[in-house]
Amino acid sequence: MSGSQAEEDRRVAIFDDRPFFERALVYGCRHGIIDAERLQHIRNDAPKGMVQIAEYFGTQYLRANIEEARSRMVNLVSLYLEDRSGGDLARAARSLRDNSFLSHSRGGSEMLKRLWAMPEDSSHGLLSRQSQKDFLAVWSLRTLVAYREGLAQRQKYQSTISAGLWFAEQLGVRPSELSTIAAESVIRSALLVRLSGSKLKTMPSLGEFASMLENLRRRGRPARRRSALDDLWPDLPQPHHEPAERELRKFLAEDLPCIVDASLALGKLVRDLEPLYFLREFDAAESGQLLVAASREWQRMTAGKTDDSSLLTVFVCVAAGLPGKPALTRSEARKLLRQARRDGLQREPVLAFIRSFAPGAMQDDLAALWIEFFPEASSYLLDASDDTLSAALEFLDENCVLHPDRRAAAARK
Repeated sequence: MSGSQAEEDRRVAIFDDRPFFERALVYGCRHGIIDAERLQHIRNDAPKGMVQIAEYFGTQYLRANIEEARSRMVNLVSLYLEDRSGGDLARAARSLRDNSFLSHSRGGSEMLKRLWAMPEDSSHGLLSRQSQKDFLAVWSLRTLVAYREGLAQRQKYQSTISAGLWFAEQLGVRPSELSTIAAESVIRSALLVRLSGSKLKTMPSLGEFASMLENLRRRGRPARRRSALDDLWPDLPQPHHEPAERELRKFLAEDLPCIVDASLALGKLVRDLEPLYFLREFDAAESGQLLVAASREWQRMTAGKTDDSSLLTVFVCVAAGLPGKPALTRSEARKLLRQARRDGLQREPVLAFIRSFAPGAMQDDLAALWIEFFPEASSYLLDASDDTLSAALEFLDENCVLHPDRRAAAARK
């Protein structure tokens, strides 16, 4: 057959919605590839295959099971033929001529069994999965397109798991410790160790995780060269590059902007990001490390101030979605008021900030102070009729800490 004729047949096949097996069989008969003897063999084998499939999924004695078995068998043969032939009807017809009909049905079944055996998500050592019988019941009626999409997805899961196991081994984690753990979290933790400049030779604990985030925040965004995968893990085997690159892109695009955002409290950052990473088990020592980190954050935002006016200034900043400061200039106060009137004044973020960072002995009193202060503050600071902000600024001056702007103070001198 000429190349042009084969191409024409392929184009025609695209618009033919009959099962691929049927198209290949008709093509083979029309073009003399499949003779009467081979056709009779197929007719003899088909009922045997239908009974075998009907018995596997139910019983051979119910007509409905036999009809469904016929559909499954034709689809299994079609899956195998179309996949092996690449959609070439002549090649598929020759396969029907040279091999038994039942071998094609088994071939389709084996394709699906191999698909079933592949991971159905990126968790290593998944403890339960859909039974093979239930899986075959669904997939034996699906198209080759669906099969190939499923295969590509499961191959992606497999490569991610393999990469996760490699990174785990480099940082001293045994595969048995990763049961049901998403491989992406393992990869992301390994990347964070290198990105943060940590000297750790193991996966981070929760306290070490918080310290690494704090270090990254202090250092700012790494240079492009320092965040390249080849520089972070130069010995990474090539098959693991794609899943590692994928997680690195996610880290740079999604995690890093939050990490370097100084307005986001470290405790909240740790809580938000921790589920995305694989960390060593929490123990009593971790509590002390986290308390130290929280204490540093509290000292940084309050500048060591303990009077109510300074702390309420910090709280109002946090409630308005701004970095906490124990004192504001009048221009900063105006900016805060404009933002609060645009975006609102939020009570809960301040309570979360207190729970995350305030010394334990102070938390109840500070929460009570804020809860009592919040309604009156909202009334004054969000009052739209105060279009010059004068009443709101007076309220802040009475309850918080406001300093004159430097330029205004210099002018008065």
